[in-house]
Amino acid sequence: MEQIGQVDKFVGLDVGQEEMEAVWLSKNGDESRGSISISNNHEGYEKLLSKLKEFKQQGTTPAVGTEGHDGYLSPLDEYLGDEGFDLVSLTPLRVKRYKDMLGQQKKSDNYDAYVIADFLKSKEDQLENLPRFKPRTQRLKKLSRTQTDLKKQINRYTNKLIFVLDEYMPELVQLEEFPNLSSVTALAILSEYPTPGDLEEVEEDKLTELIRDASNGQYGKNTAITIQKAIKTVSREPYAVDVYGLRTGILANLLLDLRKSSKRIKAKISELLEGWEDAQILLSLPGAGDLLVGRFLGEIVSIQRFKSADALALYCGVAPIPHSSGSWKSDRSTQRVNKNAKDAIMQIARCSKKHGEESREYYEKKRDEGKNHWHAIKCLARQLVRVMYAMLRDRTYYERGN
Repeated sequence: MEQIGQVDKFVGLDVGQEEMEAVWLSKNGDESRGSISISNNHEGYEKLLSKLKEFKQQGTTPAVGTEGHDGYLSPLDEYLGDEGFDLVSLTPLRVKRYKDMLGQQKKSDNYDAYVIADFLKSKEDQLENLPRFKPRTQRLKKLSRTQTDLKKQINRYTNKLIFVLDEYMPELVQLEEFPNLSSVTALAILSEYPTPGDLEEVEEDKLTELIRDASNGQYGKNTAITIQKAIKTVSREPYAVDVYGLRTGILANLLLDLRKSSKRIKAKISELLEGWEDAQILLSLPGAGDLLVGRFLGEIVSIQRFKSADALALYCGVAPIPHSSGSWKSDRSTQRVNKNAKDAIMQIARCSKKHGEESREYYEKKRDEGKNHWHAIKCLARQLVRVMYAMLRDRTYYERGN
């Protein structure tokens, strides 16, 4: 566990899109309480950093706390770390409950910052266990979330492309030999030749070359011949074929750009995982790849945040809380679930079931108990959380039978 010095100044930071409010309290009481309002830009960052440096010059050690970690805090989070200041990320729900306990005053940014500072002060003896900003995990989180957004956009625009092609060139969609419409090969063809006339008029050798280059040799002349043969069977074309072609070309180019961006992000995530023991430990699990491991680690920040595997499972949304009354029994979810972490562990479970014999056996066992597919996957995810927690805690790699 990371060791920090004795903290005697607690700074609460309420972050907004355009402005931030900072309130500080001393260790021995709030008689030295103070505050500043700063703009959420570099001028404001420097103002806050100057105040924190002033505290250090006075012989006090400040710790800065903020709720969660959203985009409005960047890049101040990095600057605080560069200057050696401790930035603690507090769970919004816990801060809200603390605020309710204090009694609701009229809402203001200054009071919200005060609550954060006072909450941080109340956890003085637990500071070492609270999650901190770590550049690598924050970069992973941002990259992984962007990658997830890109994947959604790719699916969205692929469906739009299929819809447009169905309106004026259904032969391509129905052609078994035509590459998958989400593939680079299909998109390259449609980007260059978006109308039936374009595909019919292009020289066979030229189309073959484009297909072979785009598919790295997977497709070639036979595919080109099949496409042109299918197009030539159509004797009519819609009146607005030029409009359809324009829409197809735009969508194909957009999807090509999205796929290139996605590939760059994947490479950057893999680069961040290189030489990182936490990542290498989890990558030893069957079916665990760079994208899912990077996403999972970016969301949980550090295994040291969690007192047990149960706490991690609760955070990931795969350990529902028992909810019962008399003879009635049920389960309920918790507000503290990190949906991105849940999605990551559920996908890891699906991949582990496919590539790992033990995971497959566990899944089949749950199915035999009468659970449906998704319930069995969730049970497997819960079991994997136990395994992953133990691996990270004990610094051990996966071995079958452990």
